[in-house]
Amino acid sequence: MLSFNEEFIIKYIEKNCTTEEVESLLEWILLSDENKVQYLTIKKLYNLKKINHYSQPLQLENALIKFNQQVDDTKKEQKRRYIIRFSKYAALLLLLIGIPVLFWLTKFNYNVQFEELYTVNLAKNSPVKVVLLSDGTKVWLNSGSFFQYPAKFNKKERHVKLKGEAYFEVKSDTHHPFIVQADDLKVKVYGTSFNINTDTYDRTIKTTLVSGCVAIQSLKGKNLALLYPDQMAIYNSQNKNIEIDRVNTNLYTSWRVGKILFEMATLKEITNKLKDFYQVNIIINKGLKFDKKYNFVFRNNQSIDQVMQMLKFVTPINYKKYDNTIYINLK
Repeated sequence: MLSFNEEFIIKYIEKNCTTEEVESLLEWILLSDENKVQYLTIKKLYNLKKINHYSQPLQLENALIKFNQQVDDTKKEQKRRYIIRFSKYAALLLLLIGIPVLFWLTKFNYNVQFEELYTVNLAKNSPVKVVLLSDGTKVWLNSGSFFQYPAKFNKKERHVKLKGEAYFEVKSDTHHPFIVQADDLKVKVYGTSFNINTDTYDRTIKTTLVSGCVAIQSLKGKNLALLYPDQMAIYNSQNKNIEIDRVNTNLYTSWRVGKILFEMATLKEITNKLKDFYQVNIIINKGLKFDKKYNFVFRNNQSIDQVMQMLKFVTPINYKKYDNTIYINLK
């Protein structure tokens, strides 16, 4: 694979690449945002250096001398004097125009800051990962989660992206709101503790607030709901409805310390969580009704077989496991 360093990109800008090299470079640019940023940065610096080079007095004088020499070869003495006089004014005009343009380009180049982004992509059943952000915010990431954040917050908003489940302890900063983009929602806070889960079996996005206050917004910034402590916002990605419930926040945040809790949950609710967590198929006999509710807890380092044995002691079930599928019946 070609190495697309600064020398190679400048070669492309100057149109000195072969067709195969151009095709390879374009494919490399489209691979990631980081590659696009690297290419655009080098291109801006290259153009800026050209402007700097040709705006120097010595370069203007050399260009003028070369121009005059060409005129000498093709024009008569009288016409040459006229062109020299005109070219001096043109060179002066070019210099006067070039200085503010150069100033603007230089200012633009130094003011534009490309964010260096970090990405965490956890596999299913991986241990909980803790990430400390540059502003002091602490983030716990559950297994199977995708999280993207800048190396340093340089903008008015502290913006991160999440797909999966995470618990946030956001460092308070009233001048720089903290925004979590989770699928087609945004959660906006200034300093608070909350949990977001987009990895649900019923295709909802659940935001559970432990302390502080958060705003649930659309991607365009429209406020959909305000949350206060011990409340959960349940956003339906299909019909775009949002519900607010009062909850025991421990049930939705204990995973960060290794526990999965259920309080007054049906067998269906428990097995749905097991499906997501262990990536298994669980089939309950359709002719059976499990309306009774149970309290149940397991640790995230236990195997599915261990959890199913524990579930047998809490609920009146038997089960059989074949490969990656579990069949449940009443005892």
